[in-house]
Amino acid sequence: MIGHTAVVVGASMAGLCAARVLSKRFDHVLLVDRDTLPDGPEPRGRVPQGRHPHLLLVAGARLLAGWFPGIVHELEAGGAVDLDLCGDFYWHQGGGVARRPPSTLRGPAMSRPFLERTVRARVEALRQVTVRDHTTVGGLCSDAAGTRIIGVRLDDGSTVPCELMVDATGRPARSLAWLAQLGFAAPPTSTVTVDTRYVSRVYRRSQTPGRTWKAAAVIDDPAAKRLAMALPMEGDRWIVLVGGLNGESPPVDEVERLAYARSFPSPVIAEVMETSEPLGEPVTHRFPANQRRHVERLRRFPLGWVPLGDAVCSFDPIYGQGMTSAALQAEALGRCLDRSGTVDRSFARRYFRSAARVVAGPWSIAVGGDFVYDGTTGPKPAGTDLLNRYMDRVTIAAQHDDGAAIRMNEVVAQVRRPEALLTPAFVLRVLRVARRGPATTPTTHSSDTRPTPA
Repeated sequence: MIGHTAVVVGASMAGLCAARVLSKRFDHVLLVDRDTLPDGPEPRGRVPQGRHPHLLLVAGARLLAGWFPGIVHELEAGGAVDLDLCGDFYWHQGGGVARRPPSTLRGPAMSRPFLERTVRARVEALRQVTVRDHTTVGGLCSDAAGTRIIGVRLDDGSTVPCELMVDATGRPARSLAWLAQLGFAAPPTSTVTVDTRYVSRVYRRSQTPGRTWKAAAVIDDPAAKRLAMALPMEGDRWIVLVGGLNGESPPVDEVERLAYARSFPSPVIAEVMETSEPLGEPVTHRFPANQRRHVERLRRFPLGWVPLGDAVCSFDPIYGQGMTSAALQAEALGRCLDRSGTVDRSFARRYFRSAARVVAGPWSIAVGGDFVYDGTTGPKPAGTDLLNRYMDRVTIAAQHDDGAAIRMNEVVAQVRRPEALLTPAFVLRVLRVARRGPATTPTTHSSDTRPTPA
């Protein structure tokens, strides 16, 4: 054991993953959340995104399976759908449909509340972990020199001593205000404004004859600034999202939204809506900007404090990278603790660098993708326009070539870094295959998911 007590603030997916990792390295882990945590798989008031589609990518699913043996089987027994991210996903983008060869990129598809409640039950069962909901942290306690965190102060006036405090409070990163009271500045922050708006609704999942896919996404031409997707979830249900970016706002009314979905270059999302019974009311969400805190650039920080999850980087949710990125950061946290053997400056700097490496790939995907759309503002990474033109060719190559489709999905699933798309052999393959142009399909029905090369 590295220490006696660690405190994790925030019991969402990032906090749950952190608590599991720390339970192997501290005698006691206290996980606190100011919400009243629901007993069942219900959306939480302070997690509005929980009412919308979520996708646990393959890298995240593999980490959960290692931390909680049998959890994938438990999720599927509860109704989660076994999904091959490549073979089971109908993906229409760039004028055609990506090929769907079978792959090893498998994981469960389910709602965010169901996943979170299942993981939280596993964390609550850990002997070293105590979960306290309806508990608000009001500040941090430091040593006499003001250089090390030695505890957290609760709003009821009590203090919990600890050697490590993990901020998993999400995008606001509430601990930064507490650090300011101790004289520490916030890390430099990059913000890329995209103004994503979407409407989601749950439907009873129908078994349409001829449909050979389990999930679908349609990305319209960049000038249209809109997209749609349908993901399976427990209870034999779909969750269907229709979204727009930078001024494009999808309608909430069901009839208008169905007409909106019909106007996409592929009718598959509209067909899901037409052939399925709507359940509940549509819900809306607005995401203003990608936000990345460059913790790796911090020069002054107190020992015993680390951020994790959206507190480090908050991505445009349409890319589905948040939960998996949080899990990978938690894995890095454990690895850095093991290497240092104590909570010292070497550990902190190593973790900050590791967290930066974890989010660098998803950040490049989200920000690069958002800069395809007119109106996106903020610091554009060097070479973004060139890379986006190349990614257009990768998308077309994936419509003709199984190897290109699998490699692209491996990057999306975060089992490979984006650099895997830039190896000389793969670039040559993409440029050669993409010369064929977008794939075409002989019919517009959703059952036709195997593209015929143009």
